[in-house]
Amino acid sequence: MNGKNYAIKRIILRFAWLALIPLSILIRWLAGQNPSTVESLYSQSIYPIVMQPVSNLTGIIPLSFWELSLIALVILVPVILVRTVIRCIKTRSFLPGLRLLAFAAMLFSIWFFLSTVLWNLNYERKPFAELAGLDVRPSSVDELAELCQWLIENTNKLREEVEEDENGIMKLPGGFEWVRTRAQLGYDVAAREYPFLQGKYGKPKRVLFSRVMSHTNIIGLYCVLTGEANIDTDIPEMEIPSTVMHEMAHQHGFAREDEANYISWLVCMSHPDPAFRYSGSVLALQYAMNALYSVDPDKYFELAKTYSTDVYNDFRNQQTYWKQFQGTAKKIANQMNDTYLKLNGQTDGVQSYGRMVDLLLAERRKMLASKYQY
Repeated sequence: MNGKNYAIKRIILRFAWLALIPLSILIRWLAGQNPSTVESLYSQSIYPIVMQPVSNLTGIIPLSFWELSLIALVILVPVILVRTVIRCIKTRSFLPGLRLLAFAAMLFSIWFFLSTVLWNLNYERKPFAELAGLDVRPSSVDELAELCQWLIENTNKLREEVEEDENGIMKLPGGFEWVRTRAQLGYDVAAREYPFLQGKYGKPKRVLFSRVMSHTNIIGLYCVLTGEANIDTDIPEMEIPSTVMHEMAHQHGFAREDEANYISWLVCMSHPDPAFRYSGSVLALQYAMNALYSVDPDKYFELAKTYSTDVYNDFRNQQTYWKQFQGTAKKIANQMNDTYLKLNGQTDGVQSYGRMVDLLLAERRKMLASKYQY
């Protein structure tokens, strides 16, 4: 009887860890009341001091700790569940089940708290537009069309500078390994104008089960506990540099997806290698053209006709690739991602990605005002 009482006491203590969840929510709420304080004390101070060493340490090993942990969970969870059910049957008691549930609650609570203090507070920092001095405001359809035209011209020109395979499709000079070793150069250059982009984190990592990852349509993932930028390398090579730069933006403490996309474009365009600049330009072009299609389809098709043959072929290859992955896994992953974004204050969920276009429009206005061209 004493042993049973001890087991129940341990179960109650483990459930007590659930108190970390409301504590985490309170911390997030307090942080949200003062973005300037979060920016100065956390995003540009505590966060890099803590996570740069962690990221660089985990980056020593090219294998993804996030992926290895996920594989371990897929294998162990069913085994543990079966063993627990068997114990419940043998002992004719729900105690083993409660013990497992309490342990899971404790682990989840600790993960929730660590995710908050190590990463999620970055959602409460100042907007990138404010840090960069960009004037984000509503724009006319004509402004959007001009942005698309400019991006098309740049993309067409950059396409002439990159390598291509025997099928005439853009390829990287040295594949993913080449990208992961040279990606930091874009941030080093961009940091000269935007000091808050300084910092060196662990190099991006190839996901071993990239083909499986493509089924979810999530091509990059930042692990908040290890500081790892995990990349799906099965995707068309045109997408790899911009995806890498996007996940590195998360490493640098920019949590919001729209800002990470914009930073990806910014650092790609700052990069000395044409392959990075082309990938970034393609990323921006696709977001801008999608926005244009939603407000003026006729103008969209008119401008789409000005894609160079090589750019068009790259887009067609990209479309062919992604047609393979439109099943249930994509819908489930999209719903999970949408829920995660909403829980972290991005009330538009996955639709918030479209806000990148507002940042591009603000940057374009700034460039036109200064007569500066990439």
